[in-house]
Amino acid sequence: MTDHRASIKANLESGAVQAAMQDARLLLQQQPSLINFKFMRQLVDQLPPGAPGLKPYKVALISSFSIEFIHDSLIAYGFVNGLRVDIYQPGFGQINQAMLDPGSALYAFAPDVTILAIEGEDWLPEIYTSFMDADATATDLGAVVARFRQQLAALVTSFRAATSSPLLVHNLAQPRLRRAGISDWRLPNGQASMVADLNHAIAEVLADVVDVHMVDYAALVSQFGVKNWYDSRMRLYAKAPIANGMLGNLALEYMKYFRALGGLTKKCLVLDLDNTLWGGVVGEDGVEGIQLGANYPGSAFVEFQRVVLDLYRRGVILAIASKNNPADVDAVFNNHKFMLLRKEYFAELQIHWEPKSESLKRIAKQLSIGLEHMVFADDNPAECEQVRRELPMLSVIHLPSRPELYADALSAEGLFDTLALSDEDRRRGQLYQQRAQAQTMLSASGNLEDYYRDLAMELTIARVDQTSLARAAQLTQKTNQFNLTTIRYSEAELAKRMADPDWIAITVSVRDRFGDNGIVGVMMARADADGLDIDTFLLSCRVIGRAVESAMLAHLCDAAQARGLTKLYGKVIPTDKNVPSRDLFDKHGFSKQSEDVHGITSWALDLTCNPVRLPDWFKLPG
Repeated sequence: MTDHRASIKANLESGAVQAAMQDARLLLQQQPSLINFKFMRQLVDQLPPGAPGLKPYKVALISSFSIEFIHDSLIAYGFVNGLRVDIYQPGFGQINQAMLDPGSALYAFAPDVTILAIEGEDWLPEIYTSFMDADATATDLGAVVARFRQQLAALVTSFRAATSSPLLVHNLAQPRLRRAGISDWRLPNGQASMVADLNHAIAEVLADVVDVHMVDYAALVSQFGVKNWYDSRMRLYAKAPIANGMLGNLALEYMKYFRALGGLTKKCLVLDLDNTLWGGVVGEDGVEGIQLGANYPGSAFVEFQRVVLDLYRRGVILAIASKNNPADVDAVFNNHKFMLLRKEYFAELQIHWEPKSESLKRIAKQLSIGLEHMVFADDNPAECEQVRRELPMLSVIHLPSRPELYADALSAEGLFDTLALSDEDRRRGQLYQQRAQAQTMLSASGNLEDYYRDLAMELTIARVDQTSLARAAQLTQKTNQFNLTTIRYSEAELAKRMADPDWIAITVSVRDRFGDNGIVGVMMARADADGLDIDTFLLSCRVIGRAVESAMLAHLCDAAQARGLTKLYGKVIPTDKNVPSRDLFDKHGFSKQSEDVHGITSWALDLTCNPVRLPDWFKLPG
């Protein structure tokens, strides 16, 4: 067995941070123990400030109970996800002092995310521990729900007034003990129904505040079981109710939100075929001989395909990397009645006998996404190891030996989880098909301008509003290649700019002859004394290469002139990934004003003599 701890240390010492992350991921998958969490934390603590490959991430933990024992696992899983987690935590039970006081240490810490972790026993003893002290049929229990709702609303409203950072709030787990026993469900205000009412109230309160999200703590406790989740002795001895062995699972749940908020959600799932989407080897067993159908083990592969199909419908890009004969694969897709996944659901197929790492590189290039945004799932340990070694920035899932465990293995870390599902997310598979059609038409066109005109593109440029806020924030968090500054913004931060008359916050949608691409671009700019200063300028990779960026700049020129301004300013902050956007200003007549030691360049355009004009092949609605 590989000594992952020694490998992690060696890779960190040599500066191979991504390889160290791969080993750390394997270590914590195989042995998610307290000693390994502490080992990882000690390594992270020893890293110098600003260590490359790790993004600083400040987490505030505000709780009704003692939760400090989670620190090691949060820092360890943060490292696996490319985050250097820094934690602020006041003493437990300091919720009001931390959140209601705008001058509190919580707000001075300026967290990237704040977690409000609550247990029902702490906040609502009337419902949990002293339930039988009151008349369970009395209407005063309804007043408990109303009071809780009011208190929670005051907390999140005060929090949002003090900061624009995201807030995560636990919902409430069901009571460990049903005080009325099996008759609880018969009571007009039984414990189970009261907790359900309280969780409904939490959801309603949070829905009214921008960038506040609910952690389904109740589902997590239910998943692992109350008897496993809680430590009765530590609950009474130290007000630390969560068993030490469960804290890693809670940290993993938080990581789903951290990835989504930090633009680290994975975009593409690449799958093997033989013994992955079906049992057996089609080249040897034939279409009728593979395991895929109503009876086990074929039913396990059908279930796995259903989970993959769900991801496709959530907007995850699907691709195939398989060592196989293309004709055999086509026969399965075309003729097997239990194939849930159709060939057209896959944006790219690499079916040949070359190394899987080469297939993955080609898929990334063809889809214009970074390898770090891809997940590779395969049943073969040798293939998984080859990919890990050659492409350490890519996430690899080695599927278990039993196919009934495939679905859980794929879903365990929530690598593809997002905070919301937009129309663009749901239609992403279709959008990539449209992109492929457009690329085919480009190959057949005589020149670029003919291609642009043949596309019949229609632009919709609109201010960010409540209906587009989540999508605009999502694009700032996920877009890397055509993104001039790569600054990530939360919904709350965008909402503040929407309300500020000095700011312009705009979304760009594109429709072409193949269909509606949805919202693909975001621009934000602030007016100053003589010009409009561009803060954010980004465009989805799906429409790169269509001159949409020229139309976007033309709109900003018009917006500046409408305000009586004579300049358009911008800057480019270079990253490893935004090479395609770095020459935007130079290509459109801006003059370079400065360049610092980090390569950050500042640009200006004189609107009195050289504004950018809307290319005439674009159509605007109305």
